[in-house]
Formats: sequence, structure tokens, C-alpha cells
Amino acid sequence: MSSLIKSLVSILSGRLSQIIIGLVFTPLLVRIISQEQYGKYASILAGISVLMLLTKGGIFDASRKAVAEYSGEESDEILPIFCSIFLSLTYGIVSTVVVFISLQFDIVPDRYQPLLWILSPAILFENLHNAARGVLYGLKDEHIAEVLHVSRRLIFAATGLVFAFVGYGLLGVFFGYTLSFILTGTAGVMVLIQRGIELPPITKELLERGKDIATFGGYQVIGGLGAVLLYKTDILLVEHFKGSSATALYNSAIVPAEMIWFVPAVIQLAFLQHIAGLWADNEVEAINKDIRTGVKYGILSLSLFGIGLFALANPFLSVYFGQGYSEATPVLKILIIGTFFLGTTRVIIPALQATGWIRESQMITIGGLILNIIVNLVLIPKFGILGAATGTAISYIFIFAGNIIIWRQSPIAMVPPYLIAKIIFIQAVFGVVFLSLVSIINLSALFSLLVFPPLGFFLFLIFNIASGVIPIAEIKSQAERLSIL
Repeated sequence: MSSLIKSLVSILSGRLSQIIIGLVFTPLLVRIISQEQYGKYASILAGISVLMLLTKGGIFDASRKAVAEYSGEESDEILPIFCSIFLSLTYGIVSTVVVFISLQFDIVPDRYQPLLWILSPAILFENLHNAARGVLYGLKDEHIAEVLHVSRRLIFAATGLVFAFVGYGLLGVFFGYTLSFILTGTAGVMVLIQRGIELPPITKELLERGKDIATFGGYQVIGGLGAVLLYKTDILLVEHFKGSSATALYNSAIVPAEMIWFVPAVIQLAFLQHIAGLWADNEVEAINKDIRTGVKYGILSLSLFGIGLFALANPFLSVYFGQGYSEATPVLKILIIGTFFLGTTRVIIPALQATGWIRESQMITIGGLILNIIVNLVLIPKFGILGAATGTAISYIFIFAGNIIIWRQSPIAMVPPYLIAKIIFIQAVFGVVFLSLVSIINLSALFSLLVFPPLGFFLFLIFNIASGVIPIAEIKSQAERLSIL
């Protein structure tokens, strides 16, 4: 448990740092470039995300699972580490060559060619960056991996904003994106080299490890592609049907909506390698205990941030993005509802993947993507960004329901229904009280963001501690564990 808490703290610190960087980067960017350019930035970044996912081959998740399963003896660790780096390098080289050929033969539309020339070097180095992070996660050195990840985000934000400000616009922003991966991808490989990673002899066991990692990574690509398209298809469809300005509005709602699941995302990142190690040692009861704790605190965090953002959606958008983005308020509220379900799912998915249910879980994600596309094609032409938000929320709920069905079939015990009912009831009471206060007390947008969040957090603690959802003894126990880490 101490190892898991240490991992959670490292990843949470990294994720919070990235959120802080994003909180500074985005409002500066939307004030440097126009709303239409921000819409193009969102749609291009959505397309890049899909391309990059395909080129990575699922190595990040595959490597952290494989290294965690075989960690212990140095001779055991070297094989999955080498295979991970070799596969990521191979995937990156092949993908970069394919992109260069596409550019040479004008397969890519002319308007995207300058951007792709700038972004193409990022393919190889992003692969190395992610493989190094995956290995470090598997070795339980998440703190080093998070330093790499935060550094990449900081380099991107700083260089992208500077080049955009001096007149290079979106080209400058994406140059910063590429530079960040070149620097941190190289640094990640150097970290592994300094740990004494050497070329192992080519044996049957090495080939088997490589096949296992490539297979698991392949499944991750399928599910990951479904997940990325699930997050980005609506952006691309809004761009197609409604144009860049509508895309900018829609993306301004997506950015904060996805922020509220940062705690479940942290749990997801920590759980895969941790549960893979427990599963390899046949520690099923330990897995059950961790899942119960993860689900509880996942729901609590989603409720705290989701209810707060739902109540303060309009002032947040008008202050953070600018008054012109307040039109996205109802869109943000719809997305928050869907995000609550998908955020909860993110706690469950790594346990299913680490215990042998990866294909079924990924197929549910693909099903959610197909549903998302169908509903969005129907709703976006008629209802615009409101239709996109509705379609996305429906698909999120579908993925949640599908993974719950798989969970019931797996050897992992379900969280007791009475516990879930109690947690949900207390959060509902907190939500009603907080939403009522926000609607009754009339403050300016800026003062609302200064006054209501600490008030909401105070009320959240009162309701959950008084009801026993968050036991005082548990808080003291975790604080003591953190103090000795």
C-alpha cells in the first residue's frame, strides 16, 4: 500500500503541475491568437493526437505493465525494458518514414503540409519519451517519469507562446510542441542509459517478451484509438459542420470538463502497474481493497470538482477564456455530466486490463466511439455544439455501463452497493446546497471564482466527514504514511 501511495503522490504532483501550466497557457494563448485560430489549433491538435497514438503502438501502457510484472531481479527487468525501447524506436522510425513519403508525394493536403513538416520529428521523439516514462512507471520511479512529463509540458507552453507572440502564430505553437518532445525524449533515453540498461542477448525468452509487449500494446492501440477518437471526433465534426469559431467554443468547454477527472486519471496511471504486480502474485483481495478505495475517492473528487464547475460554469468561461466564450456554458454543463461517468470508469479500466480483460474493455470503448460518431452525425448539423456535447455524454455513459458489465464477470469483487449509494446520496445533498448558495448569492464573475470554491470545499468536507464517507481515522492514517514516504 505504501508503494501505491507513493506512486499516487508522484503522479498527482505531476498532474497538478501540468494543470497549473495549462491554466496559465490556455488563457494566454486565446489572447495571443484569434478565436478562429484557436478553433484551428484545437482541430489540428485533435488530428495530431490520433496520428501520434497510432505511431506509439501502445508502448507506454505495455511497458509499465510488463516491467512491473517482471521487476525484482535485474536480469528480469532488462528484457521488457529493452523490448519497450526497441519497439518504440522501430514504430517511430517506420511512422516518420511514412509521413515523409506522404509529404513528398503530396498525399497530405497543401494547407497541412507546413505543419506536418514541423511536427514530423515529434513522432520519433514522442515514442521515446513515452517508452521511457512507461519503463520508469514499471520500475515504480513515477517521480522521475513525471519530471519528464511536466518538463515537456513546460517547454511546449513557454516556447509555443513565445513564438506565437512574436508573429509565428500556429506554426510557432507547434514548433514548441515538437521541440518539447525532442528534448524530453532524448532526456528519457539518457536516464535509462544511466541506469545501466544494456543490450541483452537475443534469446527465445527475449522474443517472447517482445511479442507479449507488442500484443498488449496492439490491444491498447485499438482501445486507445477508440478513446482518443471518442475525445476528439466531436471536435473534428464540429469543425466540419460548423467551422472554426464553433470549434473554439466547443473546445473551451472540453478543456475544463476534462480537468475534473484528473484524480481518476492519476489513479488510472498508478493502478495498471500496481495491480499487474498484485495479479502476478495472486493477491486478489489486495486488488479488491485498492479498487474499493479508488472508486470511492474517484467519485468524491469528481463530485467536488464537477459540482463546483457545474455551478460556476459561466463565470469560469468568461474569466478564463474571455467573455466571448461564455456561450459555451450549457455545453460545459452537459459535458460535466458525461465526464462524471467516464471519470469513474477510468478507475476501473486498469484493473480489468491488468487481470486479463483488456480485449473486452477495449471493445466497449470502440462501441462507445461508434455510438458517439452516429449520435454526433445526427445532432451536430441540427443542434451544433449542444448536440456534440449531448452525443459525447451519451457515449461516456455507454462506456461506463459496458465496463460495469465486464467488471461483474471478472474475478474482481464489485464495490458494495450500499457504499456507493451512501457516497452518491451525500454528494447529492452537497450539490443541492452548493448550487442553491451560488444561485442565491449574486457576485461578479471574478469574485464568484474567488469566494465560492473555498466555500464549496469547506461544505464538501463537512458533509463527507460528518457522514463518515471520509473517516477521520483514514485521513490520519494516510497522512502518517505520507509523512514517512
